[in-house]
Amino acid sequence: MAAALVLLLLGAGAWLVSLRAPEPVVELPSHSRTIGAVHFGGPDRPPGALRSLLLQKVRSAPPGSTIDWATYYFLDRELAQALIGASDRGVKVTLVVEGDPRLKGANDPALDLLKRHGLRGALTVRAPRAFPPGRLSGKLHSKIYAFSAPEPVALVGSYNPSDGGFADSATIREIGDQDRGHNLLVEIVSPALAATLTAHVRRLAGRGGEANRFSKAQNRTYADRDTQLYFYPRLRPNVVERTVDSLGQGDRLWAAVSHLKDDAVDTLAKAAARGAKLHLVVHDTERRVPEAAVRKLTKAGVSVRRYRHPDGLPMHSKFFLLQRGDERVSYFGSLNFNQNSRLLNEEVLIRSTDPALFGTLLRRFRRIEAETEGAPPAALAA
Repeated sequence: MAAALVLLLLGAGAWLVSLRAPEPVVELPSHSRTIGAVHFGGPDRPPGALRSLLLQKVRSAPPGSTIDWATYYFLDRELAQALIGASDRGVKVTLVVEGDPRLKGANDPALDLLKRHGLRGALTVRAPRAFPPGRLSGKLHSKIYAFSAPEPVALVGSYNPSDGGFADSATIREIGDQDRGHNLLVEIVSPALAATLTAHVRRLAGRGGEANRFSKAQNRTYADRDTQLYFYPRLRPNVVERTVDSLGQGDRLWAAVSHLKDDAVDTLAKAAARGAKLHLVVHDTERRVPEAAVRKLTKAGVSVRRYRHPDGLPMHSKFFLLQRGDERVSYFGSLNFNQNSRLLNEEVLIRSTDPALFGTLLRRFRRIEAETEGAPPAALAA
């Protein structure tokens, strides 16, 4: 018992020392482009636009190439069959999926199909943890879809392969129609960043789908020129919050976020109190964004609009845009802005100062915001 206590204290001491040291940044080999195309799903796009993109990439992956995916929900049996077909023709497929999503059993039909095949031993289903119990165990919530050919690319964002016409209506009502609601996937075309995301998926596969929050690989910032990559859980989770804390008079923030609660609400309210202008579009459910949070932000001067679609389609995007003087920063990924995502879940977050990406996401924000106003399509921002 005494030895265990000593080891615990030594570990805690090492942790505190590491937090005092500068956050390690891995400067990857620089490439002329880091961000490629930005792909959106939504009511204004063809149904299943993002699943069709992934399906096309899987079906065109050549023998000898690799596919490395990590995702939370995976209900799409056509995509599952496409991955099986890729494996059979000689593509090395690594797939990591959450085995205990919020909607119990939602992934089972597609996973049963994949388990029968096995993907040559490269299928990992993250099992529920016995300890710590319940919400304290976190989830595998990343959405990473990496391909090695014809050129290295990793798609990162908010999209789960959740329907494809296979899920029942009750399931879709519960998790939201991911194939018709607002989502995004951003192409990471820097070969070094794509390789880092691929290596991360394979580490997850090697650990049963669970990240090691104390490892060096998990706590580094990976940078290629204008773009930085962060993995969660990490010892310093306040990546976006640190930037928001620097906002003041005359600065701007736009965010389309499906989940917002806990300390993130206070961080945004304080930025508004310092004179920053904040514009948010959030999901309409109390569970994802409590009404108390909306009232607090509104009282602080934040413009908050709830997204309510007549067909119940979700606003599942997750991106922040910040403008300080001439600086423009985009954050996007799988990260929800609540305590579970920041402290417990396995997540991915990307920061970029790419001006084209900022402009693309700001235009998308304005379109989503316009939908909350009931504006006709002709009045939406281009």
